[in-house]
Amino acid sequence: MTIPFERTRAIIQARELLKQLQDIGESANIPTWLRHQARDLLEHYPSFADIEKAHKALPDLFGPAPPFSRLRGSSDVDGVIDATKSNERF
Repeated sequence: MTIPFERTRAIIQARELLKQLQDIGESANIPTWLRHQARDLLEHYPSFADIEKAHKALPDLFGPAPPFSRLRGSSDVDGVIDATKSNERF
């Protein structure tokens, strides 16, 4: 059974994967079409502010937006992310 925190962590991990796929420096062997697909998906991907709004509206489905370790989901904080900045690009 997936708990809200795990669902939110998966969304954030998917964002990180898409960022890596579109970054030629991190994944030089990725085909151009896949790199462009990742870029296009990221353009409309939910921001941390969107995740926080989803959490507040549906806390049984979505956990809160960070701060938490963005990649590991542990209690070790990598940095505080201000979810109120809706124009911020990740």
